[in-house]
Amino acid sequence: MPGLRLLAAALAACALAPCQNTVQVPLNYNFNGIAHAGETGQPDAPNGFRSISDRALDFTGGVPPLAVFQRFAVVAQPGVLDMVHLGNRNTVDNGNWAFEATADGDNRGTQPAWLPNVNQAGAQTTVLATPIPIGNNSSASVLFHVSNGGGSCSVTFTYQSGASSVHTISAPDWFGGSFAGRENTDLADAGQSLNLVEAIVDLSADVGQTLTQIAFSNRSNTTADYGIYAVNVEAAVLPRLVNRIALDCNWNGVVHAGEDQQPDAPDGFRSIADKALDFRAGVPNTTQLADFDLVAAPGALDCVMLGNRNTVGNGSNAFDLVADGDNFGVQPNWLVDPDLTGPQTTTLPQPILLDGASTASFLFQMTNGGGAFDVTFSLLGGSITATLRGSDWVGGSYLGMSAVDRALPGVPLRIDGASIDLSAAAGMVLTAITFESGSNPDGNIAVLACNVSGCIACPNAGAQTNLGGGAGPLISTDSTGNVGVPVEWTVVGATPSTPFGLFAVSTDTPQAVPLSLVWAACTSTAHVNNPVLLNAAVDALGATSLTLQIPPDNLLCGIPLTAQYFEITLQACPLLLGDALTITLGN
Repeated sequence: MPGLRLLAAALAACALAPCQNTVQVPLNYNFNGIAHAGETGQPDAPNGFRSISDRALDFTGGVPPLAVFQRFAVVAQPGVLDMVHLGNRNTVDNGNWAFEATADGDNRGTQPAWLPNVNQAGAQTTVLATPIPIGNNSSASVLFHVSNGGGSCSVTFTYQSGASSVHTISAPDWFGGSFAGRENTDLADAGQSLNLVEAIVDLSADVGQTLTQIAFSNRSNTTADYGIYAVNVEAAVLPRLVNRIALDCNWNGVVHAGEDQQPDAPDGFRSIADKALDFRAGVPNTTQLADFDLVAAPGALDCVMLGNRNTVGNGSNAFDLVADGDNFGVQPNWLVDPDLTGPQTTTLPQPILLDGASTASFLFQMTNGGGAFDVTFSLLGGSITATLRGSDWVGGSYLGMSAVDRALPGVPLRIDGASIDLSAAAGMVLTAITFESGSNPDGNIAVLACNVSGCIACPNAGAQTNLGGGAGPLISTDSTGNVGVPVEWTVVGATPSTPFGLFAVSTDTPQAVPLSLVWAACTSTAHVNNPVLLNAAVDALGATSLTLQIPPDNLLCGIPLTAQYFEITLQACPLLLGDALTITLGN
């Protein structure tokens, strides 16, 4: 969809997947020292390849499909600077490969146009466009090698506070590794393989700092040159958001204050079998329950029941047909159909962006011997189903009630807890959770609470703002503005079937510009700043809509997406504008 161009600037600022903390640092390259396609056999090309000594990595067939190159951002295109060179080509290997003064086609080329100063032995510095927070487990990985006997050098990490830390990385001679190589200096003929070293620097001592600069300096071997190809930094892990899911409860099955000993209360408590948790003094203060939101109020539906009260326990706890004050209550007003064995679904009011460490955690109870049930996670673009298993609810550590719906003090009950790994759905958006397929036809299940962890995707909520400004067509949206969820604008009141309808869309902050400044006959106001124009397919009723797919990326938080419909007309005011509407992306 062309509209995704609007998000390009935000996405280009970060190569991270949601909550991922490996940052591929764009280095300040100063040397074209990898042999790419079309760069061999041209030793004197003014803007071409040059070796840092007498050999080079061979990328003539493209970046080799090796795991190390997939983890790092190495330069794939020819004719550009592709490494950080620390050294001096004119003095490396005791001056054997110094640049020639004139082009003669032999293996030693002339000094290229991209190299104003052949001496690059001083500190080579990269200033980070986007500073990186350092955490308890932060480290930096440097992909490099050293010519002519190997050696070490210093890597200095400078922080926003002004502090810095210096570390030493080392590598043996580059000859004899497993990476395809080129030789014969600047001719770059096919040659023997070279090695690469991945040096890992522990930055955990700098926890709390923000990295702004990386510099390489202090060669230990002054007759060798160093080629540094890529740096990754493990940043501080983003704070995580534990989403406490408001389940679409269908049962009042926990005894709260004032709900006991009223078996036939029309809107009151009913057991899912013959027992219940005792929350008359409030939700118990236990470690197991502390991170979950359980319903604390009386007179409310407080769990998702999966099963059938009239058949549980071989039908021994079926509802009474008339109120008679015994242990078995009548079917309550809040229960339309006692058969809840079918799928029970909670649709999330705020979809959740999942990441590589996301999990879903549940608290539940199972009656009459326990068993298993399935949980299906509905995602934009697919679904995942997992199975939870539990034991019979008798014999736990929580106060319990007995006597079916009369709710008298009873034996202690257990609450089972389980977690489901959702990392396989990283980058996808969770929209609903369904409970289904109980394995024990004689038992019932009560799901008490659910948490889903995901990125703390945005500090702001999604929002919608109608800016007005139109002279006829009206605009609206049902979109929440959630990151990772499509956004849509709907327009009514356009000229039916017009071929001249357009949407102006922008990620810039809206600016009100009265059209009367350009055409005196116009009364409307344009709000879209630096827009992208997209064709609008207007139907015979004068309605049209625009949908943009929003990637699940944290950097989109807070971005305002403003759309305004307009038509080209033959009137005194040549543009018919509708209202403008901004959807701000957030949680």
